[in-house]
Amino acid sequence: MDRVLISSVQDFARKEIQVLAEKIDREDYYPRHLITKMGDLGILDPLYSGVSVYDSMLCLEEIAKVSGSVALIQDVQGELVNSPLRTFGHDLDDLIDDLAKGKKIGSFALSEPCCGSDTRSMKTRAEKVSGVWRVSGEKMWITQGMYADVFLVAAKTSEKIGTFLVREQDCVEREKIEVSGNRGTGTAKIRLNECEADLIGGWQVTKYALSIGRIAISAIAIGLALGAAEEAYGWAEERTAFGKKLLEHEGVQWMFSDSIADLESVKSLLDVTCKAFENNWEMAEPLIAALKLVSSKIANNVVDRMVQIMGGMGYAKSTRTERAYRDVRLTRIGEGTDEVQRLILSRHLREMINNTYNAIE
Repeated sequence: MDRVLISSVQDFARKEIQVLAEKIDREDYYPRHLITKMGDLGILDPLYSGVSVYDSMLCLEEIAKVSGSVALIQDVQGELVNSPLRTFGHDLDDLIDDLAKGKKIGSFALSEPCCGSDTRSMKTRAEKVSGVWRVSGEKMWITQGMYADVFLVAAKTSEKIGTFLVREQDCVEREKIEVSGNRGTGTAKIRLNECEADLIGGWQVTKYALSIGRIAISAIAIGLALGAAEEAYGWAEERTAFGKKLLEHEGVQWMFSDSIADLESVKSLLDVTCKAFENNWEMAEPLIAALKLVSSKIANNVVDRMVQIMGGMGYAKSTRTERAYRDVRLTRIGEGTDEVQRLILSRHLREMINNTYNAIE
């Protein structure tokens, strides 16, 4: 673990992000200047600087503790857009550098109004016209879609699904979507009208983005839960109920104990999954699916406990816990729903059961 990096991110999150977190949520405020600051410090896309996947996820955790919205922006900018471009793109050094430094904003466009995670029903099309790829279609729930300079877009060709880079053009129409949580992230519906595009690769590029993105959303889930637990613990230390501090009640102590045990276990799975991804990202698919399924469930449960501990205060606006209660729900939907993760795991059941048995032996 790069303790200096993690400490720097934590310090930035507490001093620069936390003071804006309520404004971002309340006003649906897109913190463009924060993105530039994070880029200047090298923490908008730590992977670009050669940081390990695990340390990059720990950076996301620290940011998510104070703002799920800013963490999601970092996830999209770094993991979903820039990481696939670095891995599969060619002659894109200037763009990749601009994205890592926050000079340009990127969006990942996969989901559609028609079909969400059902890529077989995808309606967005890419056709080659006079030697130039042109992409047309609608994409939904696009984080940073309102402000993006470039879009990494999945679209069907006559033969297969391709992944295309669309740069900002007049051909892109944007419609703002009001969301319950993770506000201030520029969520939008976009329409691509015969946009000129560069082919980055096939479905493998989108699959890579989803794989590292699912690890990132798991780290965000953990961070949201830890942030809520931190606030609720402080509340329980000060709040008096039935003649003693709330934290002195055994039932409350056990709620915290169960929560920390759950989070420590899923953090161990995060570590293992990051190492597996770095070793062979395609072979890590079942571990990634397990991580996302388990982390989102645990995080939702932990945040719910923290709301219960804080009572009415945990349900009130302006608390981290109330924000986390709305933000964390997305982790069971975004970048592949719980059901999609279960479907992926079902394809690997025999392999995983045999591996577990062999490990015991």
